[in-house]
Amino acid sequence: MTNPILLITRPKRSAERFLARLDPVLLTKVDVVLSPLLEIVPTQNPVNLDAAAAVIFTSANAVSFCPQGQGRIAYCVGEQTAEAANAHGWRSAFAARDADDLVARLTADALRSRLVHLAGKHRRGEIAARLTANGVQTDVVEVYDQALLSLTVEAQSALASDARVLLPLFSPRTAGHFAAEFQSVQNLQIVAISAAVVEALGENAPEDVIIAKAPTGKDMVQCIEKQLRTYSLA
Repeated sequence: MTNPILLITRPKRSAERFLARLDPVLLTKVDVVLSPLLEIVPTQNPVNLDAAAAVIFTSANAVSFCPQGQGRIAYCVGEQTAEAANAHGWRSAFAARDADDLVARLTADALRSRLVHLAGKHRRGEIAARLTANGVQTDVVEVYDQALLSLTVEAQSALASDARVLLPLFSPRTAGHFAAEFQSVQNLQIVAISAAVVEALGENAPEDVIIAKAPTGKDMVQCIEKQLRTYSLA
């Protein structure tokens, strides 16, 4: 009997971190296939924070392309982003649930100091524009890009096989790219971090997509482990 396949399409380092959070016993029940659909690359844009009272990080990817924090304040989205910021010398003031939560918190604090959103080239939520409109002057510096990659031959073979494939998707950009690469796949179970990811799949979204309760790595781990347990019982 062919083992189920866990297909991970996150950038390499993110994929490795996610796998490390999963129960190793459950991972023995599946064949893991890594096929990053995005490559994180620096933009080489200069980062001048002289006039900034604090920065905003919405992805851990941005942290590695920025200067050391030297104890300066960072407002973050997600626990993983906050952990990365702290490890890079920043002082995370909080880890917001998502972009809306971050905008609401900073608006409620009525900040009058200048912020800089250190971000990726492809992003959602219009954080800087919304904060500026709410009276919190916020600039954006794009410090990294997400270059699209094709599925590996191994991943394509897995999707074309009769094996059950479990596919966690963490971003609308990845979801849209996957949908463009593969129009229809049998025995595919998608676990999406948010409804926005499902929307990005378009007409190719399976009816039984599982959506995490909250858009966090912790909730995605729980969803994937729950599915892996069903495989181990089959």
